[in-house]
Amino acid sequence: MSRAMQPPGKRAGAAAPAAAAGLAHAQARAAEEAPPGGPGAPCGACKFLRRRCVPGCVFAPHFGGGGVREHGAGAGAGAAQFAAVHKVFGASNVAKMLSRVPVALRRDAASTVCYEAQARIADPVYGCVGTILALQHQVNTSTTPS
Repeated sequence: MSRAMQPPGKRAGAAAPAAAAGLAHAQARAAEEAPPGGPGAPCGACKFLRRRCVPGCVFAPHFGGGGVREHGAGAGAGAAQFAAVHKVFGASNVAKMLSRVPVALRRDAASTVCYEAQARIADPVYGCVGTILALQHQVNTSTTPS
């Protein structure tokens, strides 16, 4: 049997250690991107959209089982938070936004989009601007001398 026809695991040569290292790196990266809750468990976004969560899912790190806000979030918080985000922005638009943001800043972007969506649902006219204005008003009235 020629070398080209041998299965990848049976080939001899210097490429085998490099291939094994590449495979280990790919498996480690897939484990990082895997949805929380174990293999095969969909992230909150994919659960809401009723689709299979693939290893490279852009939503999985941000709308997993614990949700965007990890402290105090229940098991279904990721799906509930994504429901608000999907209602306001749409899944496709959020996927595009998150994919265009550098990986180091995606958690902050997802948290911001989630906060804005929840504020838009609470106050459809002003959204988070209403909250900002209320906080500015509190600061201005508390720092004004009597």
